[in-house]
Amino acid sequence: MTFFSKKENQISRGTPGYEETENRTPKAGYILLLAMFAASLFFGWRAIDDLQNVPEKPESLSFCASPFRAYSWEDSWRGHYNYYPSSQPYYIEENSYVSETRECVFSSYEKKYGIPAVFEKRKQLDEALGASTQALYNIVNQLLPEAERQYNLGLQEKIARQEKQLYPIPSTSGQIENFRIQKSELEAKIAKLKSELQPYDEQLKTLYQSVMRDYRKAWRLYEFKVFLLESLFVFPFFLLVFWLYRKLLAKNSPYTIIATALVGVASVLMLRILLVWMWSLFLARIIQTIWEFIQNFALLKSLVFYSGMVLSILLFGGAVYLLQKRIFDPRRVAIRRLRDKQCPNCQTSLDVAIGFCPNCGRKLKETCSKCGEERWADFPSCPHCGGKKDY
Repeated sequence: MTFFSKKENQISRGTPGYEETENRTPKAGYILLLAMFAASLFFGWRAIDDLQNVPEKPESLSFCASPFRAYSWEDSWRGHYNYYPSSQPYYIEENSYVSETRECVFSSYEKKYGIPAVFEKRKQLDEALGASTQALYNIVNQLLPEAERQYNLGLQEKIARQEKQLYPIPSTSGQIENFRIQKSELEAKIAKLKSELQPYDEQLKTLYQSVMRDYRKAWRLYEFKVFLLESLFVFPFFLLVFWLYRKLLAKNSPYTIIATALVGVASVLMLRILLVWMWSLFLARIIQTIWEFIQNFALLKSLVFYSGMVLSILLFGGAVYLLQKRIFDPRRVAIRRLRDKQCPNCQTSLDVAIGFCPNCGRKLKETCSKCGEERWADFPSCPHCGGKKDY
């Protein structure tokens, strides 16, 4: 984080990267710092999660809203909708069918647009559809297969010329015909009921568009309250630890590494609350629009993933490049080599040098502009007067 420094060009022993090989913190210290980072991040994360329960959340919609509401990425992460239809069929065993009907508890958002009255009007049609569907299921999957099985057994008995047939063909044939007639009647009835339900379903879809608009507004207001509350906890903590980091860094303190870990914790928590709030505000809609556009073009989809690969290389590789560039700045390299009594240019030993390198001729000393004494050209301060060098 030294890019916040006011004097970016000044190179001194207090600047990070000068003595990158000096190990002032033992391995046990790094282990403890890692433990501190993990524990602080865990408890800070949980604290932020608990803050979400302080403001009052919007009412949950009835589970009856599921078939009629439009899905959005904005809703995907909230997890506060109940996705169950008002009449939900499911299979318990291979040949059994149960239709479960639950009572819809409507929220104030749904009552505002008269949705309970519409549901009440379609309730009888929905129940009749459920009963007809149940009856058709029984005929198709139980009664008709059993009658056809008995008819086939009767044919086998007839071929075998048994005197007394257990499965008389005329009666079983009549049953099959009767079941087929009932099947056709039920299919026609179900089709009619579905056509009668269609206007109510379209009306509910239209009404739920208004409901979801109000509901999402309520959620955005709630999320903004949560964001403000979380900011009161996280932002002051971040500013405090960042100020402490800058203060210790200026002194080249050995305790800077502790402040660095705290800055990391505060940064992660701050990034989390910012991303969560921006996701519900606009990021979800932007990503949804872009993704829907990308899915229509296979080549574009491949280019997106390829761009992700290139971006990851630029991001992480670029970070390493900037770090290496800063650490291996020529002035830092020169200071490190002088510390080891080597020429800043060719690393020749300076034990036999006076003012110039005996190997490459590099100028090693110069006259101080403050006191006029001879000083090392690559060090930032004069050993005689302490004057800083102007870069």
